[in-house]
Amino acid sequence: MSTDYLAIFTEDEKNKEWFQKNYKKLIQKYDDHYVAIYKQKIIDFDRNLDNLLKRIEKKYPKEHVLIEFVTSQRLELIL
Repeated sequence: MSTDYLAIFTEDEKNKEWFQKNYKKLIQKYDDHYVAIYKQKIIDFDRNLDNLLKRIEKKYPKEHVLIEFVTSQRLELIL
């Protein structure tokens, strides 16, 4: 695996861990919003994913940004 892919994977894992660790705090501020996480920090948020993606693509390398939806509602997947 090249170092570029390893760096992307490592950063992605750090962002995911940070998101999970801070989820309860994030709900208080970003409930029902998409959040963009870069280097374990919220860099932007929006209720509309398309709008968020347009802003993020202009400023950050998309392969290094994690986008997640924050909600206090319990989500269930029906298969």
